[in-house]
Amino acid sequence: MRKPILITILTVGAVAISAASSPAQAQYSQCIKGRGCEPATQRSYNACFNLALARGESAAWGERKSLNWFIYQCLAGKIPFDEPSRARSR
Repeated sequence: MRKPILITILTVGAVAISAASSPAQAQYSQCIKGRGCEPATQRSYNACFNLALARGESAAWGERKSLNWFIYQCLAGKIPFDEPSRARSR
């Protein structure tokens, strides 16, 4: 009698934990001290990170502050994803 009850409790607990730890789309925050935080999903953070690298930011240790600032502004919607028309070759 004890064994089936224990197995049932462990099964229900495992299902509850797995459902709680795998949200459909996790939310993160990109925070800058003194400026605040911007909500981000992994997809939006990666898009801004890749945009930063494409526009010349560096992921090197000494350049992280500049990279984080760029990502913060990108997530806030202050940096457009498309290049301005004046920067395009004609």
